[in-house]
Amino acid sequence: MIYTNFALIYDRLMQDIPYQGWVSYLGRIFGKHGINPGYILDIGCGTGNVTIPLAETGFQITGLDMSLEMLSLAEQKARAKGLSIEWLQQDIRKMEIGSSRFDLVISMTDSLNYMSGDRELGEVFRRVKQCLKPGGWLIFDLNSHYKLSNVFGNNTFTFMEDDITYIWENSYNPETHTCTMDLTFFVREQDGRYRRFTEQHRETGYTVAVVRNLLNKAGFSVAAVYAENSFEAPVETTERIYFTACSKVDDERGSL
Repeated sequence: MIYTNFALIYDRLMQDIPYQGWVSYLGRIFGKHGINPGYILDIGCGTGNVTIPLAETGFQITGLDMSLEMLSLAEQKARAKGLSIEWLQQDIRKMEIGSSRFDLVISMTDSLNYMSGDRELGEVFRRVKQCLKPGGWLIFDLNSHYKLSNVFGNNTFTFMEDDITYIWENSYNPETHTCTMDLTFFVREQDGRYRRFTEQHRETGYTVAVVRNLLNKAGFSVAAVYAENSFEAPVETTERIYFTACSKVDDERGSL
């Protein structure tokens, strides 16, 4: 999904998302697993709401997203903070960055749920493996089956303020484990008139077992699977699941 008009109001609508809490949680994962990355790649970085705080913490980080509009906003935000961050416009399913460049790849805010099926998700894992140094790490989150089917489900949500209104209508398909989200926005322009535009997003749910298998096939060893903001295993009602995986060094040696 390439965010277009939505990019201009994305941060406004996501202002209640606990990005700083997610960054702090990442730091706790680093500590628990002894991860001390010199170079980080943030794939599906959007407007940099995780990338920029990590850069402020002192990490050398690159942000990658397929939306030029999102990256433009991220670059403006980083520049305003005096940060020099590399931003790359690429599709994560086709990304080509160069081999063995990064110590850690991260993907936050359910970006990988946008992969439409096992084949696409597995291809992302394979490409991530290629750009990691031997023994490098991959950390990402996914919206759970429970969240997509019960929280998002077939529900409708609305947001209304003086200058922005949206209607968010969901449709969940239990056979494909996909939730299609149709959003209609009304945004007030400078002349007082409202502009209407629509976006459609689709997220796919994956079981922990399927993700583990795809990671293993791509050359990763799964170190841990956590429920959001904890070091506990996810349960049936967990809404966001975190995966921590390490690139198999033996695979790297065997390829020489």
